Amino acid sequence: MKKIEIIILAICCVCFLFFGACKTDPIIPEGGIPEIPPVQDPGDANPCEPNVISFQHEVLPIMVSACAYSGCHDPITAEDDIVLNNYNNVIKEVDPGNPNNSELYESIVETDPDDIMPPPPASPLTSTQISIIRDWISQGANDTNCGAPCDSTAASFSNDIFPLLQDYCVGCHNTARSDGNVNIESYNKIIPYVTDGSLIGSMKHDALFAKMPPSGSILSDCRISQFQKWIDDGALDN
Repeated sequence: MKKIEIIILAICCVCFLFFGACKTDPIIPEGGIPEIPPVQDPGDANPCEPNVISFQHEVLPIMVSACAYSGCHDPITAEDDIVLNNYNNVIKEVDPGNPNNSELYESIVETDPDDIMPPPPASPLTSTQISIIRDWISQGANDTNCGAPCDSTAASFSNDIFPLLQDYCVGCHNTARSDGNVNIESYNKIIPYVTDGSLIGSMKHDALFAKMPPSGSILSDCRISQFQKWIDDGALDN
């Protein structure tokens, strides 16, 4: 080997060792930008005053499930420059005290399929969800973080279980948008996840299952008790 080639090879080896030893952290972490860690609903530990809407544990779960997802109003997509993943972003679309002058409220009660949110084929928000958002805006649209009302002995599928799933889960897990190939938009579709233990396991953030919801608000211990009671009672369509 010629002397010049030996010198070049030696320089390359030194550079390799140098730069390999001085590796810096990437600008974007492996796995992408981390989500804001979810916070558990405090429930009875810090209950809301009567009729007060908890933004963090009643409004935000609806926003995260039905709006702040990839391709719509998450931080990366930011459709129409709107992000709805936390209070500081949601409040930009709200006129506190005036639902009818709030872009957020106007979009969810819109009847034109080209303007309504969530956009088709996603299902529109339920009347109860719309009422929660309207009342929260009417109350001043504050960043309330109190515990949502809950009765641990109430475990009717239609009155207690499914409404919670609609707020926290169905926006991500339905026929039109089945994240993780999971669809729980009806009783019959939910039962397989009751049978294999993944529904309650995910809610409890059991290490064996995917933690759900992954961001926003986690169900309070009381609400998880409602699900456990419903399951223990036979997971009836009642």
